[in-house]
Amino acid sequence: MPPADPDPKLRLRAADADDLLIVSAQLQDAIVPVTDISYLAAERTFVMVVNRFMWNAVPAAVGADASQAAGDGGPVFLRCHCGVRIGQVERAQTQALDLRDRSAMLDLLGLRHDAGTILLTFSGGPELRLRVSAIEVALEDFGEPWPTRRTPTHGLIDAEDLD
Repeated sequence: MPPADPDPKLRLRAADADDLLIVSAQLQDAIVPVTDISYLAAERTFVMVVNRFMWNAVPAAVGADASQAAGDGGPVFLRCHCGVRIGQVERAQTQALDLRDRSAMLDLLGLRHDAGTILLTFSGGPELRLRVSAIEVALEDFGEPWPTRRTPTHGLIDAEDLD
């Protein structure tokens, strides 16, 4: 197993659809408190703070050192706070999502670009649609990561189990 990254925090930028796929993969399964989402129309910027599951640290987290740190031999994974900024936003729309419900928590499934729109899709169907003049996305982890035993699950069923 390769040595653990001493600092698994990320700082990424996306300027095209291919870059956005990488950002999306790292934000998959982030927990997003609605209270930490803002559209700054005058600045043409969308921002949010998420609790990111650190997919980039999973290989290190399941190593012997992490298992021993857990006390009972189970794997320990990491989450961290992550700031996300999307610039060049001309319009923001929601579907099946009330941004006034400040107590709501969302599970981010992914981001994708389609015909001038960045689409943020959340578990259960809510969406944010950001009409953009260009792809300008940045994410940056901040603060100290914290351990978690919970790994994201999506209720997938193997096709052979459907027979």
